[in-house]
Amino acid sequence: MNILEPVLGDTLLSDALSAALLIFLSYLAGRLLKILFTFARRGWAKRTKSSLDDYILTVLGRFITGLVVLITAYFATRGLIHYVQDESQYIRTAAVVVNAATYIMAMMYVAFMLAKVVDSFVLWYLKDVSHRTQTHLDDELAPLVNRVLNILVAAVVVIVVLDHFNQNISTLIMSLGVGSLAIALAAQETLANMIAGFVLMIDRPFRLSDRVRLPSGTFGNVHEIGMRSTKVIDDNNVMIITPNSEIVKSQIWNLSYPNNVVRFRVSFNVAYDTDIPRMQALLIAAINTLSDVVEPETTEVRMMELGESSIHCDALIRTAKPNGIPPLSSLILQRIHATLVENGIRIPFPQRVVHFPSAQTGDSRVPLPPQ
Repeated sequence: MNILEPVLGDTLLSDALSAALLIFLSYLAGRLLKILFTFARRGWAKRTKSSLDDYILTVLGRFITGLVVLITAYFATRGLIHYVQDESQYIRTAAVVVNAATYIMAMMYVAFMLAKVVDSFVLWYLKDVSHRTQTHLDDELAPLVNRVLNILVAAVVVIVVLDHFNQNISTLIMSLGVGSLAIALAAQETLANMIAGFVLMIDRPFRLSDRVRLPSGTFGNVHEIGMRSTKVIDDNNVMIITPNSEIVKSQIWNLSYPNNVVRFRVSFNVAYDTDIPRMQALLIAAINTLSDVVEPETTEVRMMELGESSIHCDALIRTAKPNGIPPLSSLILQRIHATLVENGIRIPFPQRVVHFPSAQTGDSRVPLPPQ
């Protein structure tokens, strides 16, 4: 657009000066838009609870001037190509080169701005959202997602630029597809664990410090939920590292969800001549005196099995401290033993009853086993 044609005529100089004037006016418009974004960020965005709009408006305000200038410069130089068709070959080539360079710079600027917008989303998530998830998985996953999205933005911009210059991009896309397939096959287990970690972050079957039972039957406390594996500390203070893919496809017992009140059992044996109702009442009263026992009305002592030498019993107790079950179990066993001994209730040793032939049979010999 030759806006100076009425003044300078339809000349190459007026075309060039018109393009420069348009670029200068676009700079002024960009500065005005930047001021508007600044006022919007200080006024409207500050009144919202989320900081995401603050981050996005900050990025747009930082890049809007350069973006408007580059877009205007591209269209101005594109129009200049039309006006120099009657000029020399060098001038036409220079106009085409300047227009192409302006287009590439504009697309690179757009890619950089989009990358900063993605960074703003990640920064907002890490600052305002991730601390509420009670897991470090999203803290590790967010930077990875940020890098992947930035690479994706760069790849899209490269494809758009190549397509603008009429380059065959089908071969490039096919190469990227084959390369992605090769990488996926080579890192199949790693990708499976990463996807499983993302599922754990979304589904949240357990949280940090929850007491869980792993597929192997080991009890422990969740120490860290990572991108590739989950770390659990067992009762021996040993770190157990389990791949996330194994956890996702297995059954996990969470003793801390939906609340911390959990029921557990302590097993013991008594003699056959025990007064069972009296024994049950004594033990329930003794167990309920412990401070870590909650809901004492649910405490039970049950007969579970008639064994060879004794009656097998279980004490069923509820506590609000799943992490303290091992020491509490030991304390309850001590209380059970002291109560049984104090009240004369025997804890029998394994025993066998051997029958000898009666004297009335006339044969006092013990029969020998068959040969």
